[in-house]
Amino acid sequence: MRRGRKRGTSWYGSPVGIFLFVFPAVGVYTALMLYPSLLSLYYSVLEWEGGPISAAPFVGLANFRQMLSDPIVPLALLNNGRRLFLDWAFMLPVALTLAFVLSRLRRGASVYRFLFYIPVILPATTMALLWRFILSGNDYGVLNSLLRMVGRGEWVRPWLSGDGYVQWSTSFPASWQHVGFYMVIFLAALVGIPEEYYEAASIDGASGWQQLLHVTLPNIRGVYVSCMILTLQGALGAFIYPLLMTKGGPMHLSETLISYSLYLLWQKKTWGYGSAVATLSFLLGIIAVALVWRFGRQRESALYR
Repeated sequence: MRRGRKRGTSWYGSPVGIFLFVFPAVGVYTALMLYPSLLSLYYSVLEWEGGPISAAPFVGLANFRQMLSDPIVPLALLNNGRRLFLDWAFMLPVALTLAFVLSRLRRGASVYRFLFYIPVILPATTMALLWRFILSGNDYGVLNSLLRMVGRGEWVRPWLSGDGYVQWSTSFPASWQHVGFYMVIFLAALVGIPEEYYEAASIDGASGWQQLLHVTLPNIRGVYVSCMILTLQGALGAFIYPLLMTKGGPMHLSETLISYSLYLLWQKKTWGYGSAVATLSFLLGIIAVALVWRFGRQRESALYR
């Protein structure tokens, strides 16, 4: 009698297999994110203004205490908060609404998905320069020219130079660009919601808006919280749009924490203090993500009690 061939043991679930699958992502994250953050934390306790790092004196928390009297730091932090507000109040609700509408469409949904996703695949530098061209207060500014053309000259504003305007003008384009990205995430999450839930809601007379609020949103709560965490990290790390559109100006009004740290590093050559500002952004990100995640878990636990 011929014996059957002995099946080999699969290594996919073994510690070696798990390590091989996880190592590339962890390695890239460590090399590009974790190691630079720890290095910045080390520089933040030094008074380093160029030259050999070994000659930089250790000053402890002096750089962090200096931020308490720096008037630009609260302005930058407030601009990070504006970006987060736009992400949570505008970008995520719009992305979820678009995903819900596209999931209900029977024809043309693929075309609309592609159109809404186009801004995501364009480089942020290109989009920042385009928005600077649109919002410029000079004669070639597209938005102000259109307002004059349609007889609304009283609406013309110094979008990139006026206090109260430049802060929002450098925050909104970044939120707008990422709508398509989160729309795709929500579309993937909506696939897991049984169609029977929507049919039952329709029978009960629920409108499309009510279905979105009372059927869709509760069933993707975990995904929504994860997207909030991603936008939180993006808001605290924002710098491309204010850097390219206004260079943080005028008078540092549009600075974010990271753009201000880059100004300190490359313009002022205060490497220690600039690293401290960047470290503040990193530490705030850790704290904020932990709070958002804990709040989301508490809401989810209360929902299923």
